[in-house]
Amino acid sequence: MDLARSIQVITEEVMLKMAHYVRRETGMKYLCLAGGVALNCVANGRVLKEVPFDDIWIQPAAGDAGGSLGVALAIWHRYLGKPRNGCGKDRMKGSYLGPRDSEEEIENFLRANKLSYTKYSREELPEVVAELLARGKIIGLHQGRMEFGPRALGCRSIIGDARSPEMQSVMNLKIKFRESFRPFAPSVLREHVAEWFELDRDSPYMLLVADVTPEKRMEVSESDENLAGFEKLKVKRSQIPAVTHVDCSARIQTVTRESNPLYWEIIEAFRKRTGCPVIVNTSFNVRGQPIVCTPADSYRCFMRTEIDCLVLESFLLSKAQQSV
Repeated sequence: MDLARSIQVITEEVMLKMAHYVRRETGMKYLCLAGGVALNCVANGRVLKEVPFDDIWIQPAAGDAGGSLGVALAIWHRYLGKPRNGCGKDRMKGSYLGPRDSEEEIENFLRANKLSYTKYSREELPEVVAELLARGKIIGLHQGRMEFGPRALGCRSIIGDARSPEMQSVMNLKIKFRESFRPFAPSVLREHVAEWFELDRDSPYMLLVADVTPEKRMEVSESDENLAGFEKLKVKRSQIPAVTHVDCSARIQTVTRESNPLYWEIIEAFRKRTGCPVIVNTSFNVRGQPIVCTPADSYRCFMRTEIDCLVLESFLLSKAQQSV
């Protein structure tokens, strides 16, 4: 633990010095980050907070895989002479660049495997999923085009109620099959992010860390603060304990209707039911396995874990209705 903490401290120190140097030498107001270290969301949060850039943008596939986008852009602009049409907005539009299965393909898969399911209309689905979340159900969400990069952003995600004190350990032990203390990220409606976190800007790729606002924190007793080890991690520190770290921080994904309409509508429906515009979002996989891609991948993960329900586009599968 001391070694990991020391490496993190030095990483943050180096990134801050580099960012200050670039700002001073170039005078530029905006900073773009890429490379594997740019996935260090704690350090990114400090750069945003402590270095006087107007804004920063972080490549969502910041590791080696993201280099493919740079190559494509270089060919498009430098060798084919196509103009750059900057619009002042995030042109990746959520990084949903992967494959998508049609409703017909999914229903053919369900019928071919004689699986039990219910089909809902596009208008009904957000309300149905929000009701399940409010009842404490854990849901595998497979919809839209798959995310490009290491973060699940609402298209291949496992989601749950961030207000539940048990949600973190249940998801870790019974679904992800990993240590119970591992933290999860919140997906929050962009319109409400500043009410719940000390952040008032976009963080669409889950690459910035910010603290939960004081208004949403819980008072912690002196005896709880003096706990050590795993016991300290069990202390409820905010109204959304499933996504609040021991230092009251969280790795935030802001969700907009423009970038992911169905995911936004699910969270909005949950907010209207509960008053909370925040849910748990973790990647749809188990430890050591890649994020699911196809309906077959998602169904296999659903059945091999204790996920309660599976959404495949407009089709909803309940674990209780599946054959062994």
